[in-house]
Formats: sequence, C-alpha cells, structure tokens
Amino acid sequence: MIEAFSVATAHHFQDALASQARLRYEVFVRRRKLDHASWGGLEFDEFDTPAATYLVWRDQEGVVRGLARLLRTTRPYMLRSYWPHLVEDGDTPVSPKIFEVTRVCVDKSVKPVIRQTIFPELLCAIQEFLLLNQGTGMIGVTRQHLLAHFIRSGIRWLGPAHLIEGEMERAFLVPTPCIRPIWHCDKLGIGTDVLALGPETSSERTAA
Repeated sequence: MIEAFSVATAHHFQDALASQARLRYEVFVRRRKLDHASWGGLEFDEFDTPAATYLVWRDQEGVVRGLARLLRTTRPYMLRSYWPHLVEDGDTPVSPKIFEVTRVCVDKSVKPVIRQTIFPELLCAIQEFLLLNQGTGMIGVTRQHLLAHFIRSGIRWLGPAHLIEGEMERAFLVPTPCIRPIWHCDKLGIGTDVLALGPETSSERTAA
C-alpha cells in the first residue's frame, strides 16, 4: 500500500514526513554524494512546500522505504527551475493537470523480493493520484532505461539526454493512462488499488 500525504496531513502518518527525508538523505547525500541541502540526516529542498504531495511505501515499523514527490506544474518545479534545457522545444509545461514527479527513491537495504514491488506500486499510486485529481500526465527527469523498463509504451521523451548530477538523464512526459506498469503488476500480483489517501479537505485536494 502506498500512502499519500502533504505537510497539512502528515500528522496522520506518524513520522512519515521526517522518514521520507531520512531516506532521501541516505540515497542522495550519503550514497550518491550529491550536494543536496541537508540537516541532521534529513534531505530537503525548496520544493518541499505545503503544495507538495508525498507518496510513500512504509514497512511494518512505519519506516519509509520508497518515495515519490508530486508537484503541480502551476507552481515552481525542478525541471522548469533547474533543467529547462532538457526540453527540446524550450517550453516546459505549466498546467494544473500535469504533475512533476521528483525525489523518487527506493531503499536498497530492503530484501529484494520486497524491493522489486516498491517502484511498480509507486507508479500505480501516481496514476491513481492523478486520476483522482484530474491529472493528464506526469513529467520528470530520469535515466532512460530506468523508466522504460517499467513503462513499456506511452513515454514521450522531451529532449536528448544530458549530464544531470553525474548521470545521463532525459526529461519525459507520460500520459496518465500509460503510467501503470502493467507487465510488472501482472507478474508481481499488484492489485488495482494501492493508494491510501490521508484525511484532507476538498479544497486541499483541488488546490492548484
């Protein structure tokens, strides 16, 4: 099950907000040695605002082991702010129906038999979240083979690969109907409903 929360609803999920920042520190700062902002073993950036939604996979102890952060493209977001050159035509999306997916990571210390399900479940949850919020697609920046391994059709690459934080990465857009990794879901027995939303008001859900 993937849980979704924002700063406004994080108190319903124990310390999941801090736990996701700990995972980001482990993955991006400690392992990849990236110069990301951090404090006390927590990684963060300027996009961790009340407008962000966090999708997390937590273990039985409540520790976040998988994560994806969603940002509406009507507000400042990473691709537009830092890497607009990755979009070949120079026009980064600005739409309440397109969400950027960032800070995607999975804890490598999780047993492989469990770890293999986390990223496919996150993709399923992203699709469910977008459907609930009239989202037409997700954008982001990634290594091409990582995304193409799970999403077999429907990816629109927005430009050629460039060196981003030590890796050759590309900007992408995936329409909402194509996000679910059907082959992996069938193989791993992932059901149709994996998203658990925290209590929230209708104004929070529809806020642009």
